[in-house]
Amino acid sequence: MIALVIIISLVVGQASHAYGQTNLATNGQAMLAPIQTSSATPIPQASQTPPPDVAATPAATLPRYSGQLLDIERGYVVFSTGDALRLASDVSIVDDDTGVAPTYAIEPGLYAIAIVAPDTGLVTSLRFAHSPRPNATPIADVPRALVSAASSPQPNPDLAPPKTRYTSKLSASVQVTITVLVPPDTPFGADVYIATDTSGWNAQAIKMQRVDGRHFRVVSQLTGGTDFHYLFTRGSWATVERERSGLQRQARELAIEGGDALEVAATIYRWADLP
Repeated sequence: MIALVIIISLVVGQASHAYGQTNLATNGQAMLAPIQTSSATPIPQASQTPPPDVAATPAATLPRYSGQLLDIERGYVVFSTGDALRLASDVSIVDDDTGVAPTYAIEPGLYAIAIVAPDTGLVTSLRFAHSPRPNATPIADVPRALVSAASSPQPNPDLAPPKTRYTSKLSASVQVTITVLVPPDTPFGADVYIATDTSGWNAQAIKMQRVDGRHFRVVSQLTGGTDFHYLFTRGSWATVERERSGLQRQARELAIEGGDALEVAATIYRWADLP
């Protein structure tokens, strides 16, 4: 009986010892198990939207300049302000509302929107409308570097500051010959005059003599040091000369520095009353 008790105690003790080792091992593994962290941030796939800082930057909008059209001539668009912008060789001309080619005639008075490439300064697209465009910069505010030709800041020659001229006492009188070539559409029986600032801009101040079908000439004796501004007319300001583009022409200037004779050759490209 005593031997049986001892055997049972030994068996129970061994079983308890084995259970203790198993429990310790299990608890030890649980204590030593690494702490689980949150799952790593997934790498964006092609279908996912990239973060804002790496999103594609939208293409820059080209500047738009708007004003009333005066003319399109010799590769330039001319606005009523007198500013002219150069057209690209492949410029597109469309209606601003429809985006297609205009079905109406392109004529002065329309509102033109010039889209300019900043790197070249050329007009790549010219859009037209019958009303002002509020979503464009006025042509008067266009950067001067883009303007091929600009209106004079002093359209009235009388407002221009006088220039200093040196006179020569050795040449008291200079024979000045002014010859002008008129446009082919000048009326055959028309007379040509010179209007000067010294005559109060009288449109018939100096009458020129016809040389041939297209040339007129005047010869006059002027004092050395004389300096004046002038324009050619056909007898009235409605028939004054204009620039090639049809814009108001800046007054010509003649300065007599001295000498025995001076010859001036001039060309009139257009008249104000003729297309």
